[in-house]
Amino acid sequence: MTMLAERLSGHGIVLSVQRKSVKNINFRIKAGVLSVSAPMRIGESQLITAITDRLDWAVAAHQSLMTRQSEPDRLWGECFDVHAWMDNHGASCRNSQRLMDDDARLQWIYRHEINEQLPLLIQKWQSIVGKQASSIRLRYMRSRWGSCNVRTAKITLNTQLAAHPKRCLEYVLVHELCHLHHANHSADFWASVEQAMPDYRHWHSLLNHKTRTL
Repeated sequence: MTMLAERLSGHGIVLSVQRKSVKNINFRIKAGVLSVSAPMRIGESQLITAITDRLDWAVAAHQSLMTRQSEPDRLWGECFDVHAWMDNHGASCRNSQRLMDDDARLQWIYRHEINEQLPLLIQKWQSIVGKQASSIRLRYMRSRWGSCNVRTAKITLNTQLAAHPKRCLEYVLVHELCHLHHANHSADFWASVEQAMPDYRHWHSLLNHKTRTL
């Protein structure tokens, strides 16, 4: 285990291993720490093999995280200062965020900002698309900008959309509402998106350059 810790240390990663009442070996990389939760019953050699198999992943994930953290925070496509935003929005916001870490605080701001925009956008785009969602919720998602359950008409939007121009949020809302007409990505679906938002391709392309999909 010491050798593994030294290899990770060379990449700026600290190895933390804990035995817990879990069924499987779980890996998590955050803030320069690779946290490994292992079942009580698993042998040392098996655990070392499992961690060794995940070394490349850990290094790549750490480097990706460091790259993201070195980038400035953005709100609606513009650089912004989280602490200045908090000051401008009064004590109630600061109290709500007092015990949060930086990532959670940023997500709180994104959720707050999107909730400020949504009522008018929902009214506008449901009328244009001709479909109504039964509910629209916000959630941080690693791989998708939005999703639509066509059976229940429930739409989920990614809080990360607040980092991009507001028109991106509108496009994803339109995209998901159009799935209530067509539960696929057929030519008819894209035609309905274009009819509602003729400039959708620009915003679709902008989001497609990121790591999430629609």
